[in-house]
Amino acid sequence: MLGDYMRLALHNIRHRQIRSWLTILGIVVGVAAVVALIAIGQGMQNSVERQFEAIGYNTIIVFPGGTGEQGPAGPRGGMMRMMMGGTSSTAINIDALGGLPQVVRSGVQRIETALVTSERMEGQGFLRITGLSHGITDGFGAYFGGFSLAEGRNFDRSDGAVVILGGQVALDLGVAIGDAVQIEGNDFEVIGILDDSESRGGGFSFRNLDTGLFVPIEVLEGIFGGEGTLSLALVETTPEADVGEVSLMIRDLFRQMGTPVGTLTAEEMSEQLQSVLGTLQMVLAAIAAISLVVGGIGVMNTMYTSVLERTREIGIMKAIGAKDRHVLYLFLVESGFLGAIGGAIGVLLGAGLSSLASRLMGGALAGGGGGATFSASLSPWLIIGALAFSFVLGAIAGVLPARRGAKLQPVEALRYE
Repeated sequence: MLGDYMRLALHNIRHRQIRSWLTILGIVVGVAAVVALIAIGQGMQNSVERQFEAIGYNTIIVFPGGTGEQGPAGPRGGMMRMMMGGTSSTAINIDALGGLPQVVRSGVQRIETALVTSERMEGQGFLRITGLSHGITDGFGAYFGGFSLAEGRNFDRSDGAVVILGGQVALDLGVAIGDAVQIEGNDFEVIGILDDSESRGGGFSFRNLDTGLFVPIEVLEGIFGGEGTLSLALVETTPEADVGEVSLMIRDLFRQMGTPVGTLTAEEMSEQLQSVLGTLQMVLAAIAAISLVVGGIGVMNTMYTSVLERTREIGIMKAIGAKDRHVLYLFLVESGFLGAIGGAIGVLLGAGLSSLASRLMGGALAGGGGGATFSASLSPWLIIGALAFSFVLGAIAGVLPARRGAKLQPVEALRYE
């Protein structure tokens, strides 16, 4: 019997092709929008998770200021500070972390603005200078994703007034390996230039490496003073340590020393960003679902029209023994088919749109190195859910028209012209 319903439904859809395809188009637009947005949103969440896995969930960000909790603006304020690479500098005895057995290593950076020029540069400019402690780019490589040298070498402990330049800065200053750059009137030898194609920076790591100037932090202290001053510190804990407890211990330690700090763990940042992305994904999907509602209304309108056009046909069916439920099922299957066909095409279109978005957005959202990439996530459950939902939506939209057709009296239906 179900096979008969399906054959009759497909026959009626083919018989009214233009109207059917216009109805299906409404479902296609809604399903494609929902599938594409959910796939892109899930892909963004997966990309965020991969980046934090690369950084390491046993990494703690320590920044100056704070109330002994998580900084003056809570976790989100600390996260913004981390993403910006630190915005203020304060003297902190970071060596005190050596007394915590749960701490494996730590590294610090200090950011200042300095007057920079070179012999080949016309004029001079104020640029951001970052002082790095020894080994921080190797010990916390994922945070400095993209810190890949195209030429020259990295810092070593014996270095004095040396500088590593981002590719864009080196181009602007017109310098190469071995040339001199003047920072606040002091000569610095260029020992390294970052690979411009790898140092765009982004995501949740150190940003804008291609426009950065990096010097040993001890040299930066010699220019600006303030020994022990830092903008941000990175701390790695032992694998078995409770990162949350270590974070609390660090805040307590520096509060007792009279230099309160804020802390932020990779897990806290991941949870915050996943929450924001999840909310955004739901809002966008809800907006896209409006198109599905419109498509459902289109199906309902088409089925009402179909009932009116086929009133006499319904009367003949009932006159030869068809029951109310038979007429009801026929129209429900037909409206469900309209939804299913629109859903199938919408899934294919949504997959294409999400794939296109992966290529267009990948460079912007996967930045920051660490091996993380962005790609839309089109899961089997999303495909199955979209197809099932579109079929159910079509069937539901056909309930009222189907009930109307099923309730027609044979005599009245046969009289209809």
